[in-house]
Amino acid sequence: MPFQDIDDSVSVETPRRPSAVERWARRIFVQDWSLKLVALAMTLVLWLAVTGQNEPETIRTGVRLNFIRPPDLEISNDPPKSVDAFLTGSRSKLSSLSTPELVATVDLSDHRPGDRVVRLSVDRVKMTLPPGVVVESFQPSTIPVRLEPRVVRELEIEVKLEGKVAAGYEVYGAKPVQPTVRVRGPATRIEVLQRAPTEAISIEGLKEGFTASRVQIDIPDQKIDLLDENVDVVVEIGERSAEKSFSGVSALSNTGAGIKPDTASVILSGPSSVIEQLRQEDVKVVVDVSNNGASVARLDLPPSFKNRIKVLSIKPAKFSVNR
Repeated sequence: MPFQDIDDSVSVETPRRPSAVERWARRIFVQDWSLKLVALAMTLVLWLAVTGQNEPETIRTGVRLNFIRPPDLEISNDPPKSVDAFLTGSRSKLSSLSTPELVATVDLSDHRPGDRVVRLSVDRVKMTLPPGVVVESFQPSTIPVRLEPRVVRELEIEVKLEGKVAAGYEVYGAKPVQPTVRVRGPATRIEVLQRAPTEAISIEGLKEGFTASRVQIDIPDQKIDLLDENVDVVVEIGERSAEKSFSGVSALSNTGAGIKPDTASVILSGPSSVIEQLRQEDVKVVVDVSNNGASVARLDLPPSFKNRIKVLSIKPAKFSVNR
């Protein structure tokens, strides 16, 4: 058997079994590494999203203005109805805001009458906001406001009609049941008003009168408050009127005494069909004579014509009693 040096021999080392710590580290860092990488990325994204939601940010949004006026004063000019507000808070808080419902209340209760420049500061303007959301500023930061005394005034009502009545008919008159309405507002706005017009009342194609109920008063100035908002209106419609003149009409005194002159000329008006039926003999002038000698002429007509005929003139205007 040949001699073999011990150094020339190959030694085979038996593999050592991994320890529990090594096996645990392998399962964590080596096994299923792709799934663990995805989980790590998702965790990082969620962490960034959560921290980003809590980071404060500022938004610019429109808010409506509401004014608290001093007692007995009105705003007579037209300040802006809305401004832009800069709000700061977390993204989640800001996204929960209902911006169309945001209202900024401006306190003017310590202001005096006159032209004022109001600064929209945080201490003067109040807004209802969720916790964690604050107002930084407003744009514009100032607004002009004119404060005037509030006054109440009665205005004569002006009735407005629209359309045309039926052919052969006309409007005799349109009168409100109450002659005036009360309005309230800034002094200078009230002073320029002459009358209180109604909304238009239609008379298209009508042949007879009627009463329009609860007709609205139409004053377009939004600074004016209507204390009486509507009124009833009586509209008189009838046959188109005509005129008729009579001369040499008998004139008599109410006492039976003779008067001078003893005839008169009269001009009458009334519905065409009625005035055409009126004859000379139907018309008489009666002169009421008082104890002091004063005389007042009036027309005497048959009962069928009374309240349907109007006297336009009686001449002469004065009569004397025969002594």
